[in-house]
Amino acid sequence: MCHREGRIDRRTVLVGAGCLALGWGLPGGAAAQNPRPRQSPIDIRRRRVTFVERLPKVSFRYPDTIDVTLVNTGSPGEFATVRADVPLGAARLFIKGTRWDLAQFHWHTPSEHEVEGRKTPLEMHLVHSRSDGALLVVAMFIERGRANRALGPLFRALPDAPGATRDVADARLRDLLPGRRRSFRYSGSLTTPPFTEPVRFIVFADSIEASRRQIGLFQEVFPDGNAREVQRLNGRPVVSDAG
Repeated sequence: MCHREGRIDRRTVLVGAGCLALGWGLPGGAAAQNPRPRQSPIDIRRRRVTFVERLPKVSFRYPDTIDVTLVNTGSPGEFATVRADVPLGAARLFIKGTRWDLAQFHWHTPSEHEVEGRKTPLEMHLVHSRSDGALLVVAMFIERGRANRALGPLFRALPDAPGATRDVADARLRDLLPGRRRSFRYSGSLTTPPFTEPVRFIVFADSIEASRRQIGLFQEVFPDGNAREVQRLNGRPVVSDAG
């Protein structure tokens, strides 16, 4: 049975970011050796990844568009971000019949996760919670490329003062997802204080794109970056269908 550190407030602790059948756990004894053995983000090294033909399918039940409220949680600052709050229950995903509701999504620059030591300009986290308070984060790398029509209205409305908010109507939520859904999965933590464990992470192997200007709009709000450094894997399994 997966350990859980009590219920999580969906609007406060969720700023940062049970174990599924394939590798979402920790080898026995590791928790006794390290009080925080499952921290995020990590550097995903393929030699440490177990590749499988199929992982449990992630079924997104996101509306085409959704109204969001952008909240500046304290820029500039290492653990601050701009968070997009969504109406509770308006968007969800299912894995093996279990429902996870989208609470909010936010961004980090540069990316928090790495692949073979490489970062991308941005990373987006879609933070979900289960009815018992467990957390699941879907993470996506954002590469520099073509302008992103879904990110454009959000980044043009970024509040640049701590505590400031702005409402954005009809955000193209489904268009924020990559066309391919291959992923890396592991058990981690929130990447902001209090770094709560465990948090299920699904890191898409396939990135989305944003233009240089769009990336620059977010980096202007966080000129020193807002990404936590990578953490030790500590023997945790990482599984992937991105062979």
